[in-house]
Amino acid sequence: MKLYFINEFLGDIHNIGVEGMWVYAEITPSKNIDKFNDFFAALVDEENDFEEANFSEEWVDDNNWFIIDDENRKKGICIPAVYPDGVIAWRWR
Repeated sequence: MKLYFINEFLGDIHNIGVEGMWVYAEITPSKNIDKFNDFFAALVDEENDFEEANFSEEWVDDNNWFIIDDENRKKGICIPAVYPDGVIAWRWR
């Protein structure tokens, strides 16, 4: 599987598991993900409230996040949580 923001490839997803409504996996990031590092860090920081106003409107729009599966099908997801240790979590839209 592959993570995309609009048409931008952000990384390969592997070692997938499901727990309830959440899908957990590992991500091997592409260089394109670098500009999202602060966004994802803020999103997964449980010590602070996430402030949508600090980021691009496009970034906080669930409609812009996708997974391309192994059969090249595009599936919408909610904004993924990407952790510094390479874990990614998302819910399907």
